[in-house]
Amino acid sequence: LFPDIRDTYAAKIENPMDLTTAEAKLLAGYYTNAEEFITDIALVFSNAIAFNKEGHDVGELMSCAYYEASTHLLKYIRWLSLELLQPYLTDCLDSPVVESGSASEWKLTNRNREMARKEMESVVFNELLDKTEPGDKFSWSEQECEKLLKSLRHMSDYKHMGYFVQMNFPPDYTAFISKPIAWDKCQEKLKQRKYNTIGETVADLRLIFVNAIKYNEGARHVSKVSGMAYDSAIHMSGKLEAAIDKMLLTVGDRIGRERIDMITSHREMEEKERAEEAQRKSQWEKENPGSTVEVKTKLRIIHQRNSHRKKMTDFEFPFFDEEEDQVESHTDSLEHAKALFKKQREARANMQDIALSVGISVFRRHQEVAAAKAWVHQMARKAHAERVRIEEEEAAAKKEENTEETPAKQIGACVQSVLNDDSRKQIKMAIHKPKKLKRKLFSL
Repeated sequence: LFPDIRDTYAAKIENPMDLTTAEAKLLAGYYTNAEEFITDIALVFSNAIAFNKEGHDVGELMSCAYYEASTHLLKYIRWLSLELLQPYLTDCLDSPVVESGSASEWKLTNRNREMARKEMESVVFNELLDKTEPGDKFSWSEQECEKLLKSLRHMSDYKHMGYFVQMNFPPDYTAFISKPIAWDKCQEKLKQRKYNTIGETVADLRLIFVNAIKYNEGARHVSKVSGMAYDSAIHMSGKLEAAIDKMLLTVGDRIGRERIDMITSHREMEEKERAEEAQRKSQWEKENPGSTVEVKTKLRIIHQRNSHRKKMTDFEFPFFDEEEDQVESHTDSLEHAKALFKKQREARANMQDIALSVGISVFRRHQEVAAAKAWVHQMARKAHAERVRIEEEEAAAKKEENTEETPAKQIGACVQSVLNDDSRKQIKMAIHKPKKLKRKLFSL
């Protein structure tokens, strides 16, 4: 591909290797075991790293791109080989253990696979999800979480997964399980964008079957339903772990590629800025020939450039912040960095003071609202008591008026009641005819 660097490459690399040669040797049956094939594949990217390291250290654009891509691919090949070649893994304890990073060689052992698995989980599970708004289309990272959910809902697994889809638990379930969860709850949390990382989604899905195993383990030999739920949890847990293994490889590779693309884009932007700077300097020299005045060209850059680049670790990339216009001289750059740090420190202190004042203001407003509510409640109680008092006074006055009118009105009623009383003593009355008076005759 690059005839102009063929001699330089041959002088620097003692044992050249490429993927086409490795494939041809594999098809021809040249390899006697899996480790020989993996060694040649790793040699491809180890040679690329060794050849481009010098250019990477001085910031050469093409060398940096090849160096970082080879570093990622060498690590990814180690992950891939230890996952896909599990039948060839051994329990050799004397071989060196590769815990992390881009090792040039490794052995196919179970210990190395455990270390690779931990490294993949730390990379993938801690990656923040690219959240979208609820109702919008999922981002690629959210789609990976959705794939894990869908991997548990195949029609062939319906009889096993039926126990864990909905939040329907026995009455005593919470006595044994502190955090009940089901598949539909995980799906709802994903739709509402409540997960922040892929690791949180995986943890909830694993918890479904951990809870089921814990709850049904004691009664699985006594209850038929518990036994079936226990066996189903074991079966679906294995399917989930298989889906997680596949997801770790694909997502880990994509995360690494995206980070390399981001670093490359920033480096290309720096190269463009340097070219523009050189062009402006050349133009100034043409316009001012023979001038010895120091040229201070202001550029809007992404980060401070350093002649000695720090070696980037695997999967590590800077998050650059745009800074203010800087003078390109080294001394002025240092002064600007100090001033910027001081400015940031003052801004942070100012922000803390503002936050404190806002907090105090909010707290006081809450106190005022609470006091106002208490005053309103107190006044309502007083108004109610006053209304009750007035009603009682009106009732008492009305009663007094009724009492004053009662004796005059009740006389007849009292006589009538006495007359109607059967136990009263009867009064006999007799009417006598008046005697006729004899008229006396008087003689005149």
